[in-house]
Amino acid sequence: MGRKKLEMKRIEDKSSRLVTFSKRRVGLIKKARHLSDLCDVDVAVIVFSARGKLYESCTGSTNRPVEDKNNNNELSLIEITQLEEYLDAALLQTRSRRVKTELMVEYISTLQEQEKKLGEDKEQLEKLITASEDKQR
Repeated sequence: MGRKKLEMKRIEDKSSRLVTFSKRRVGLIKKARHLSDLCDVDVAVIVFSARGKLYESCTGSTNRPVEDKNNNNELSLIEITQLEEYLDAALLQTRSRRVKTELMVEYISTLQEQEKKLGEDKEQLEKLITASEDKQR
């Protein structure tokens, strides 16, 4: 017995909407943790409820930029600005890592081509040495 296809539209029943929000939020955070574990990456998930409550999850060495001192999940404009700056910095760092990784992959490819060429040159030299030794005998 399979699942029925769910139409993507707002759930009108408030109770059902809250249950769906809760379950899907938990599932989203679980998927983010799996992505972090499988791909060895830092993942941050930020979810705001309809009432403005903040739900967040960070994995890896990611440090949360905004401290929640009194367990009040409403963010001030300053905290949102800090969070935005933090996310911009993290994005810039991620892009920088990607560029470095691409350069390293390109360099490794070049080195592998050089290794192959050197191996071919070595084989040719060994053949020449063998032929030279055979002539001398």
